[in-house]
Amino acid sequence: MPIPSPLPRLPYELVVPGSISNLGPAFDTLSVAVDLYLRVRVVEILPDAPDTIATAFSGSAPAGDNRIETAYRQARERFGQPAPGVRLEVQSDIPVRAGLGSSGAATIAGLRLYELLTGPRTSDEWLPLARDVEGHPDNVAAALLGGMTLSCQDDDGRVTARSWRWPDDVQFVVVTPEVALETAFARRILPSTLPMRDAVFNLQRAVLLVRALDTARYDDLREALRDRWHQPYRAPHVPGLVEALALEDAALLGVCLSGAGPSVVGLARRSRSREVADLMRGLYDRLGVPHRVRVLSAHQARPPEGERSEL
Repeated sequence: MPIPSPLPRLPYELVVPGSISNLGPAFDTLSVAVDLYLRVRVVEILPDAPDTIATAFSGSAPAGDNRIETAYRQARERFGQPAPGVRLEVQSDIPVRAGLGSSGAATIAGLRLYELLTGPRTSDEWLPLARDVEGHPDNVAAALLGGMTLSCQDDDGRVTARSWRWPDDVQFVVVTPEVALETAFARRILPSTLPMRDAVFNLQRAVLLVRALDTARYDDLREALRDRWHQPYRAPHVPGLVEALALEDAALLGVCLSGAGPSVVGLARRSRSREVADLMRGLYDRLGVPHRVRVLSAHQARPPEGERSEL
């Protein structure tokens, strides 16, 4: 099968957002893309070296596998279309092992790179492959679609994802303590079964969360973000989570763990996000936990722009 042409003009940049998943009670279901970005710059096409990827990372290379290349290889195996080799420069704002979707963004970047070199495919084609690479669909759905996403997996493994706009007025104050938490470990410590009362507790609040955001009933968010499925079991391994969940302040709409952690998220109205940042920073300073505070907005879905693909 021949390599497609024409190839993209260079340099070409793929930009993929990070994400916050779970959002309290909505374990492996809800996620939202945020304005932390992975940027993959294609600087050279290597037509005489098909299917090769030479990657230069700005800063340190990934500690584990290169998820961009892993996803690209999976797409190559699934669809069988050859592609020219490429030389890449990769830069990321998304901290690794922080619960902010760094591996999900890299997975989508690898799939989009393959698409760039072989031809367009639909999100419905990419989503199951991204889930297979990542292991669960929520972060990759947000990175792929933008906005707030809901992921639903059928018994046969098929994934349905739907995206809609996160309220522009609600920002994320993210505190990332200087401790790495492996997602695999954070999943292993969860119980294999849950009491019925806890299942109902989370279901009620997950539905309340969606409705509160949809109707701007932000006074409901503190209760809507409560969880009994994963945060209590991960709290011993996440500095400051218990204390952050107990915070009460008029500017703070609610608190949750970001993904598997260790980042902790406070929701705030845009006009009061700096107050919440000071509140969260003060908490971690009192605990003596080294940390970084970021004030983030949702990355809403939008079409590609010029030579740049933002997805």
